[in-house]
Amino acid sequence: MQEPSARVRGGLSYVCEHLDALREHLDELGRTDALDRLVGAVVDDGGEDPAAPLDALDRIVREDGDARGAYGTAARTVSEPRIVGLSAATEAEVAFLCPLGACARVLWATPAMGSPPSCGMSGAPLRWVKH
Repeated sequence: MQEPSARVRGGLSYVCEHLDALREHLDELGRTDALDRLVGAVVDDGGEDPAAPLDALDRIVREDGDARGAYGTAARTVSEPRIVGLSAATEAEVAFLCPLGACARVLWATPAMGSPPSCGMSGAPLRWVKH
């Protein structure tokens, strides 16, 4: 898969974060094929560019009345977590990122987390970075 645009990465973040609710809603509409195609594009190495299936999913969700669509509030364009004002004296923080490098989702580690969270699309553990 080629490097997705910031817009697509943001949309994939939204879809991944809301995957179960989207799947349930699309199941009610009889349109899970659109979500399956998107997940396949993201998870299959060298597969389809996820932009077209994400746009198709966005159209379906918007046509059903969800103004956020499949992009949600993904106007943000996060590529890697950055901590503004981090000094050498500050303890490093751990963030979890997409294991496929497909989306812009960032989950900050908390002491209660226990184990790394998993990707909603692939099921793989999120990769972590330390800042």
